[in-house]
Amino acid sequence: MACNTILWCVWPSLIVLWIWMWEAGCDIQYQAEEVEIFHSDKQTRLGWYSEPLVEWSEIKLNVDTPSKRPVLQACARSITRTILSQWMERKDAHQLLMDISFAEEEETSGQLRSLQVHLLDSDTPMTRFQNGRPAQDLRTSNPFHTAVLHSQISSYLDRRLALSLGSVSHRGFQLAFSYSGRCVLITSIRLYYRRCPDTEAQLVSFKGTGAMSGRQMGSCVKGAVEVFPPVRECNVDGVWGPMQGGCTCEPGHQVMDDTCQACRMDYYKPANESGECRRCPPNSRTHGEGSERCDCLQGFSRLPTDLDDLGCTKPPSPPLNPTSRHHNDSVQIMTWDPPHDWGGRKEIKYCIKCEKEASSGHQWEACGDDVVFLPDSTWLTNTSIIITELNPQRNYRLSVQAWNDISTLQQALHTSTATIFLQRCSCGDH
Repeated sequence: MACNTILWCVWPSLIVLWIWMWEAGCDIQYQAEEVEIFHSDKQTRLGWYSEPLVEWSEIKLNVDTPSKRPVLQACARSITRTILSQWMERKDAHQLLMDISFAEEEETSGQLRSLQVHLLDSDTPMTRFQNGRPAQDLRTSNPFHTAVLHSQISSYLDRRLALSLGSVSHRGFQLAFSYSGRCVLITSIRLYYRRCPDTEAQLVSFKGTGAMSGRQMGSCVKGAVEVFPPVRECNVDGVWGPMQGGCTCEPGHQVMDDTCQACRMDYYKPANESGECRRCPPNSRTHGEGSERCDCLQGFSRLPTDLDDLGCTKPPSPPLNPTSRHHNDSVQIMTWDPPHDWGGRKEIKYCIKCEKEASSGHQWEACGDDVVFLPDSTWLTNTSIIITELNPQRNYRLSVQAWNDISTLQQALHTSTATIFLQRCSCGDH
């Protein structure tokens, strides 16, 4: 009872641990990459354009850093003033993100004005700001009062992370800030985008690409072939979405650690089939690695209708113990036992061949219609037959041939034939 109680208590924890490990594995495998395009903290000077002139200024401050860094401020007249960044190449970005730290001075009216962020998508640099719908409207919840010193600004900073500025599709872009309040300071600007990393899973590899870059075509790994075109999208968070289509290992290959491994010698895997390589069925082998089927050993064959996993078979061995029992001068009853070796097949039939000694001796000729078989002499399924209309003055040679479906392919009936002689007279020279 104590053991059961302990297990009942521990089991939920084990489940949680397993889920955590599984999710951690997924996070590592599909973790998004961040590619930085611009960071004001790493610049010695920004050199952005103010409209009107001097309404925005660039100063140097120590803001939670050992060294001074460039800070943008607009603290003159309460008119709409804009500052435009340098043109930046977008690289592989399709969706632009921003981290920003800023501080606003309180308004006498108590109503703060918003800091507007604009994204200008273009192939060439713009020298003047072109107004449009802002990508973000920012207001702080902790404005500073007029008497606050620059050295105290860090206590009033509003830090925003991963703000979406929208999509970019041209060669590059510029960033602009507009403000009409009393005073604003922008102490840090980081521009970046998320990117799905190179990935290889389910026999398909995808090259890394920027988030929201649209449908991406994957390629099959070595040894795999396309079932349907593999397509995947890099989501806005830089994580690959579900895959459509896919690949499968080509014939003669099996899945091994997200790759296709050739089947080793004497193993095979048919086309359009999943799973592991199979060992060659009886009486067959391969001639190398990466085989989709096994070839029959010498003396064995396979029917076109035989499945690959049935193995190869051969004609049966001769029937055993053929005997002839005298009924009367013109009638004989022939019997035999089934072969010792059926050749690996389940079906077996028998054919009877009758030959009579030629009048001149030393030669044998077909009995033809001179004798009658009951039942018919071909494709027998039982092991006895009645032979009538025999001439008591002739010698006969009777052969029973064992057949299976492979016999017609190999045409080696003599190996499946047993013969008896009916010595009925001494005619001819022996």
